[in-house]
Order: sequence, then structure tokens, then C-alpha cells
Amino acid sequence: MNIEKTALNNKQVEIFGPSFSNFVRSIMLLCEEYEIEYTTGLEFSGETVEFKSEQHLQLHPYGKLPVLKHGELILTETASICRYIQTTFDGHLPSKFPIHQLARIDAFSAIVSIYIDKALIRDYLLEFAFPKGEAGEVRLDVAKEMQGAARVALSVIEGELLQGDALNNIHLSVADVLIAPMLHYISTLPESFNLLTEFPHTNQYLSQLMMRDSFNKVLVSKKKW
Repeated sequence: MNIEKTALNNKQVEIFGPSFSNFVRSIMLLCEEYEIEYTTGLEFSGETVEFKSEQHLQLHPYGKLPVLKHGELILTETASICRYIQTTFDGHLPSKFPIHQLARIDAFSAIVSIYIDKALIRDYLLEFAFPKGEAGEVRLDVAKEMQGAARVALSVIEGELLQGDALNNIHLSVADVLIAPMLHYISTLPESFNLLTEFPHTNQYLSQLMMRDSFNKVLVSKKKW
């Protein structure tokens, strides 16, 4: 049996992870773009898998999310999952992105996954999403302390938009779908904490992405901070 051909014909995937996760949303965006049926949540192969449980650690040795299941393939790490989806379901990918540009996109995707995610989401946004203050209040002083690192991350994105070629091309890149959920979440913060207003090219970039049907469908927020 040709496993690659079977995978291509199977446009159904399972995404292990909650739909509010920015990295889960990155995968959802590509699924919407390529019209791939998908599920999200803490069920995997028909069974409920508890976070950080023994079953979870068998899927990812460090208990991270998301995990993708496509046919017999189980894959971890968001950027790798996104690359897999794009290369599997986009037969014109090589002509869209020359090899050197794909390498630069790959490199910037690593920067986004490791450093920018930490600065914008783990250390900044999560202060609002999961408040740790007294009576469940947001620790505004902690959030303000994290604004410096968040601004540095946004300046890296701004610089890439102005001088690089990993973002904002005619065709979506893996870096685009990694960045977009992060920026969207930052845009929903209270005015004094929505740092996007300080970075006009990044702000405009998000506005352009939100004109796509798939982005409007996935990047929603009912949270009132």
C-alpha cells in the first residue's frame, strides 16, 4: 500500500489540544485553508486523554500540545505539523516558495515557536487568560513588567515584515499561521495592553489576514479581559 497516497486521499485529521490554544489554532487555520476535516479537544483515537497523563506522555515525551493524528501518522510540534499539512495537501508548494525562501520561513518559524510565543503568549497574554492574582484578578503589575519583552517580540515581527520574506507573501506560509493567533490574541487585550497599536505594519498585517474566511472562522475571542 502506498502510505503517502493514502494519506493524501484522507482529508481528516485529529488535533489533540483545546481549540483556544494559539498553536492548535495555527493547525486549524491550515485545515480550513485546505478544506481538511478536523477535530480538536482532549480526545485521541476515540479515548479521552488527560493532560500530562501517561497516555499523553506516550504521544509527546514532554507532555506538550498539540499532537496530530492523520491516518496512521502521529506527529508532534506545531511547526512540523504545519509543514506536514502544507506539503501533503499543496502539490504546488515548491513553485510557490523556492527552496531558499522555504529555509528562511522554517528558520523564522522556529523563532516564532520558541521565543516570540514565550514573550507574547506564555509570559504576557496568559496573565490575562489565567489570572493568578488575589480573587482571580489579573496581576497588572506583572503584565506591565512583561511588556518590554513583548515589544521586542513585536519589533522582530515588524522587522520581518519590512525586510524579510517569511511573512505576508501572496501565499500563506507556516510562519503566517504560527504568528496570526498570537497577534489576534494580543489585539483583544485592553487598550493599554494591546501593543499592536505601536507597530503599524504588524497591525495592518493582522487586518489583512483577518480578511480571509478561514481566519475569521478560527480566530474568534469571546473573552472579556
